[in-house]
Amino acid sequence: MTVRSSSSSPGALRWLFACAAVVALALGMKAAIAPPAEPAGTIRTFDAAEAVLEPDGKPSIEGRVDLARRWDGDFPGQGGRASYRIMLPPHQGQAPMALLFSRVGNQVEVLVNGGIVQHWGRLGDPLFDAAKHPVMAVVPAALLHADRENELRVEVTIQPQRLGGLSVLRYGPQDEIEALYDANRRGREIAMLVFAVGLLGMGVFTGVLWVRQRLPMYGWFSLGALLGMLRIIDRAWADVPVPWPWLGALAAICYMSHMALMCRFAVLATGPAPRPVDRAVDVAILVSAALTVLSFALRKPLWLTLGICTIVPMALACLWTVARRAWARAGAGAWLLAAALAASIAAGLHDLLLVRLSNASGLRSTYLQHAMFAFVPIMGWLIAERYSRTAANFHALNAELSRRVDEREQQLKSAFDVLREQQHHQAISNERQRIMREIHDGVGSQLVALLNMVAHPGADPQALREHAQVALDEMRMAVDSLRPENDDLATVLATLRYRLQPRLEAAGIGVVWDVAELPQLRELSPNVVMHVQRILLEAFTNVLKHARATRIIVRARLCDDGAAVTLQIADNGVGLRGSPAAAGAGRRRGGRGLDNMRSRAASIGAKFHIDGSAEGGTCLTLALKVEPGESAFSPLSRPSVLT
Repeated sequence: MTVRSSSSSPGALRWLFACAAVVALALGMKAAIAPPAEPAGTIRTFDAAEAVLEPDGKPSIEGRVDLARRWDGDFPGQGGRASYRIMLPPHQGQAPMALLFSRVGNQVEVLVNGGIVQHWGRLGDPLFDAAKHPVMAVVPAALLHADRENELRVEVTIQPQRLGGLSVLRYGPQDEIEALYDANRRGREIAMLVFAVGLLGMGVFTGVLWVRQRLPMYGWFSLGALLGMLRIIDRAWADVPVPWPWLGALAAICYMSHMALMCRFAVLATGPAPRPVDRAVDVAILVSAALTVLSFALRKPLWLTLGICTIVPMALACLWTVARRAWARAGAGAWLLAAALAASIAAGLHDLLLVRLSNASGLRSTYLQHAMFAFVPIMGWLIAERYSRTAANFHALNAELSRRVDEREQQLKSAFDVLREQQHHQAISNERQRIMREIHDGVGSQLVALLNMVAHPGADPQALREHAQVALDEMRMAVDSLRPENDDLATVLATLRYRLQPRLEAAGIGVVWDVAELPQLRELSPNVVMHVQRILLEAFTNVLKHARATRIIVRARLCDDGAAVTLQIADNGVGLRGSPAAAGAGRRRGGRGLDNMRSRAASIGAKFHIDGSAEGGTCLTLALKVEPGESAFSPLSRPSVLT
């Protein structure tokens, strides 16, 4: 994830962020360098004491000592014991007094006028360290003298390279000291809690993101945050069950690695890390860790200081990279990272120069861990920004996809409309061709035959009448095939019955219409209707001309499997006479009529065959494959007889 800029005036933003960063850094440095404020009221501050100092391996030293100086500054790399003596003023009244130690350690025993009032840890036990934060001891009024000074003795034991000894202390009424102590403790505890929870939560969260996305920025931040949390735990926990000096080395390595990894995160958050900067971070981590281990192993505090110093040039290189990118892109995220890096470097230099190297008293606070915590909300902001950008890109992608889909739908609709128009014109053309062919083959052939008969003198009027009637029936069927009720076979049969009824009555032939309930047929096109009509008309015409029948039975049934409709026309005429062989010969003698019926049936996918009927005549069967739709009811559903 890289911080990008969307600003329309990058130059103005550059100067705005640069000025804001300089002002904030100057104000922070001024507040950090300012000396600690003295408390108001009756509280007294003691910055000197009579002491007996017993460093390991050296003769004891007695005399007055400056409490603003640290033990590790006077005796670097050495432990030992110390006894401090301070004379407290006489106390009037029964109100208890209290002592507030800015720093004392590492194991402490406090005595007033020879009576023990407080102890932290057991003298000589390195698992406890009271010097990690300020402590308070209540002095009962019963132990204090009203007519002379009171003797305060502080006995301490100190481990090498540990902040030990006695620093500046304050003495006053218990309620005033408690108010001062509680204010300091609440701020410290809240800060520690916020730091620990923030580092742990964001470290785990970015760790999960790294596992899922494998983005280096998330992985390094997660590792750095968890290492920083370990440092916070060490600062808040007085009796960590890890022996000294391994605890000191582990805490120092975690802290310096935390700083280095936060610097690497800042660089990666603004773009790919330049190879020299990336190598500088690796070298700083390895060198500082090696110097730390040697420092604690050999009891050489200077080496630890050098290890801390190796972090500074690396951090400056990272700051230069981030600031240059922020200046080039004018992005708010890059400027925030540059400001956080600058504040962290300033806080680190303060802690290094004004606290560690100057052997400052416990009244001067360190600020690096506070400044480094700024990277936690910045990381949260970057994640939120990336999520918002991803969501915006997702919505934009959806909008673009919808636009493309709509565009493609319009294209498909236009193409479909063109195709439908072409199909419409093709259907019209095909229908015209079919009608022309049917008129030519049907009505046309009948009219030609009729003209030939008229051209010959002495033509039979009855024959002329029959040809004219057939031509008229052909014309009527061509018109009927175009009706919109094409998918209702019962209606087609009813229309055919209506057309043939006059001729059948005139010939004295009775017709039994036995048409069951038939479904609407989805694929019954005008072409199919025309072929069915022609087949049935040819069958009726053959009965009229050749069968000498007095009765015709018309049956229409839907097969049991629903896959076909069976049409049968059976008569009681003379039939095909004789054996099956003779019947076949009779079918061949039938001229082109039977062949035409078979050809028409084959063209519409129907099965056609002729058998003898139960009444002695002929039975024609047409099995039409169908795809049934909704049921259709017709008067033909009930058998009826025409006579």
